[in-house]
Amino acid sequence: MSGGDEMSDTGEPQSKMVGAKPKLTWEHQVDTPSRRYPAVSFVNEFHAASVPASEHYELHGAIRNRTDPGRSENGDVHLNERYFKIMLEKLCSAVPAGYGDSQQPTIYMVPQELYNSGYDARGEYEPVAVCLGSSNSKIYGLPPCKYKESLVQFDKYKWCCVRQLISRHDTLLEPARTVVLLDGCFTSMKRLVPQIQASYSQGTLKTSGSHPEDKVAEMMLLDGCFILHRLLKYARRAKMEADGSRDQFDEDGYEDWTQVYGRCGVWQLVTRDLLLLENQIPFSVIRKLFQQLRNEDEHEELLVAGSLRLFRSLRPQMLHRSHIACNKVHHLLHLFYLSVGLPPSQRQQQHWHRQSDALLPELPQWIPCAKELEEAGIRFRKRRNAASFLDIVFARGVLEIPQLELNDSSESLLRNLIAFEQTYPDTPRDISTYAVFMNCLVTSEEDMKILDLHGILVNHLNSRRDVAWRFFSDIVAQVHWSTDNYLVDLMGAVNRYRDSRRHKWRAALVRNYFSNPWVIMSVLAALLLLVMSVLQTFFAVYAYFKPPK
Repeated sequence: MSGGDEMSDTGEPQSKMVGAKPKLTWEHQVDTPSRRYPAVSFVNEFHAASVPASEHYELHGAIRNRTDPGRSENGDVHLNERYFKIMLEKLCSAVPAGYGDSQQPTIYMVPQELYNSGYDARGEYEPVAVCLGSSNSKIYGLPPCKYKESLVQFDKYKWCCVRQLISRHDTLLEPARTVVLLDGCFTSMKRLVPQIQASYSQGTLKTSGSHPEDKVAEMMLLDGCFILHRLLKYARRAKMEADGSRDQFDEDGYEDWTQVYGRCGVWQLVTRDLLLLENQIPFSVIRKLFQQLRNEDEHEELLVAGSLRLFRSLRPQMLHRSHIACNKVHHLLHLFYLSVGLPPSQRQQQHWHRQSDALLPELPQWIPCAKELEEAGIRFRKRRNAASFLDIVFARGVLEIPQLELNDSSESLLRNLIAFEQTYPDTPRDISTYAVFMNCLVTSEEDMKILDLHGILVNHLNSRRDVAWRFFSDIVAQVHWSTDNYLVDLMGAVNRYRDSRRHKWRAALVRNYFSNPWVIMSVLAALLLLVMSVLQTFFAVYAYFKPPK
């Protein structure tokens, strides 16, 4: 027994009681104002979760021993004994979801409340080119649609990726290479099946057929090899770019090109699909396949390098160079989340002390819009050389925000990052905080123009969205963000600066009299005339009281 296992009252370690349920025992009769009941108490006795509620012998014995079960002492209430028995059985079998589970899921479904927006946002969470993991089983059950043909096509292409990864292995020769490597990969996936199923939230990973574990192992083999093939390809490309050499033709490039025929932008859609919350597989699957299929000169760092190069076109800001350990990554969306978040060193400088939401109710959780802040004397400036697009600072009346380009992929990316934060409890919810912060700033088209004028927001959204300034209000609908977020102190400083009368008066003076060069020249001319008038008056009065001799 490990040191972390706690002993129960029965002397058994609680870590071994997976799926156990508390048992009801009956101690003595209890008189209530309406009738006499046997008292129910929970004790530290456990029975297997597979025992149905109908086999609780103590429960049935206690029900039979009740005195006058159908009538109360006052005679005004009649108890349905059968209904009461069902209630007791439900109480006896009630166990919280995930009771006794040792591994926390890392891949969840998108919460239903996040779909609520001004239009149907379901398409922002669904794949259009390739299905992975729990989404994979939905392909052939889809009704005929414009995306089904592409999804089926890539499902077949995954076998090509398996063959290419096996053929690149340089330590074995045919015909043994294919048999040995395929057997090793499938066996390793079969061993990982319990861990894989535990990585998905309850009921997410569904399989059908007579051999469900084999189906899961095959699914993970295909999906993992498809992702591994992409990561290794972009890792090679990143290495060639670092060495200054040109991108050469890949030996597997022809089969990649065959996927482009009839759909030229399909690989951009694949990259987008790899960052959907419901379209993930455990990163441990990719690591295990890499260990089986790698060559001697390849290391796990290639997986992170390939991922960062693959998603470079989708990055909101230059990815920081902090080290990302493969064993800390849950899936590709989590890896991307780690790459765009605040660096750990910067987070330590901000003295983060996470607390419960109820401890900080009085701290400001909003700021006025950009127009009001500008009227209060706060200036906006694009921040350069920021470690992350989340890195917002405020000092001396200047609010510096890194530039963010809004394009067709921005909404899907931000929505899935926020959904990941809303489902996984060990995240600081920085993306959600940033989105809510920007939603406070942009409440009208005029606010959007102010931020665009300062180079903070660059709008490349298509015409599907009627008004671009509603971008953030749509994606933060029903989003929960912690009161102990990384922008709490900044929002407090902004609100205090805005509430200062001195800053408001100075802003009004600048806005009314120093807004452009022509107004400044007019003010200076008026001041010059005023000074000359004062001097003329002074000399006239001086000459009156002290006339020249």
